Amino acid sequence: MPAEPSAPSTSSGSLGLRAGVLWTFGGQLTYAAAQWAMVAVLAHLGTPSTVGSYALGLALTSPLFLMLGLQLRSVQATDARNDTPFGQYVSLRVLCMIAALVLTGVLALLYPQAWAVIGWLGLAKALEGLSDVCYGRMQQRERLDVVARSTMLRGVLSLVLLVGLFAWSHSVGLSTAGVALANLLVLIGYDIPQVRRLTPGPYFSRVVPPALIRLAWPLGAVVGLVSLSSTIPRLVLDHSSGSHLVGIYSALIYVNVAGSVVVVAIGTALTARLSQFYAADNRAGFVRLTLQFTGAAAAVGLSLTAVALLAGRPLLNLLYGPEYADQTAAFVWLMASGALGYLASCAGFAVTAARRFIQQLPLFLVVCAVLLVCCWWLIPAHGLVGAAIAALIAAAVQLVGSWFIVLGALNAPALHSGSYDTTKS
Repeated sequence: MPAEPSAPSTSSGSLGLRAGVLWTFGGQLTYAAAQWAMVAVLAHLGTPSTVGSYALGLALTSPLFLMLGLQLRSVQATDARNDTPFGQYVSLRVLCMIAALVLTGVLALLYPQAWAVIGWLGLAKALEGLSDVCYGRMQQRERLDVVARSTMLRGVLSLVLLVGLFAWSHSVGLSTAGVALANLLVLIGYDIPQVRRLTPGPYFSRVVPPALIRLAWPLGAVVGLVSLSSTIPRLVLDHSSGSHLVGIYSALIYVNVAGSVVVVAIGTALTARLSQFYAADNRAGFVRLTLQFTGAAAAVGLSLTAVALLAGRPLLNLLYGPEYADQTAAFVWLMASGALGYLASCAGFAVTAARRFIQQLPLFLVVCAVLLVCCWWLIPAHGLVGAAIAALIAAAVQLVGSWFIVLGALNAPALHSGSYDTTKS
């Protein structure tokens, strides 16, 4: 299939790599700060059980929507040859979000104590998924400034509406409706108009090629497993000790987001460039960029771990209060697991840029299995510290496995990197 025509350079010209990193960092930082502020407000105005209910809703809905979202944004961003029209990505995402909403209703029935949180967060995730497919189009064209502005808007508006509704009602269920409303407003008011302005149509297709589904489903399964790996400690903690410890764990681990903001910002900006290097058989450029990325992530992880060791208690007391500051040991272990996770994420971005989607599936099945066994073994005896050590072990397994896939991709011909032509479907 011929490549789609590019929009005029005056409206859709790609940013430079440095500008893309800066814009993505700004967007991710704003969004992550807003997500952390939501948890902090719920912790200060509510109780750990309130935070636990919100965290449980996220833990149940996030893996579902990520898995059924098929990580189409990454598939789009690495589509260096423009094999698939944008409308086909949109159609597939809409169908997947409808299926996810149906399953969200089932989850709400299974967890009646949190049905409102689950339902509203499910709707919010579905709307976020529609925005995400717009982001994939912008990322493919290296217009990360547009993505960053939308991310900032969603983060700030979600925070304002959630805080306002919680202060008014003291209901965590009702306050999550504000998150869904924020996502709807940004999708309609910004994302859709930007896609129409910056990219040519069509924007919807009646045909979803089987080749696209075959290519994307492994990555969807992988990202669902990645989300499940963050959910497993919460579910085991909830089973072992109740929502109180789940709330404390969720608040502590949110500090890791500070580092992931930097790592994700750089990785997102580098994905399209890494994909271009790999498709062009520029292995030296691919390796050099990946190692530079890994070095930056290592510096971030070590810095945050040092902060936790030297100032963990006063920092937690400032952010959340004395009850959370009593868990300084778990906090240090969580920062260490986060640092290792950043390194694994760097290798993961390289694997995705090489379009090694199916190869990641067995890796993350192993990661989740290891994490589940470690949580089941360590949490009953060691509580939050056990959950943090289990996360550290799982991150080490992910790091080793991801680099194994990267090395395999470097030794394979570029023509077999996962490209396809939907005209053959």
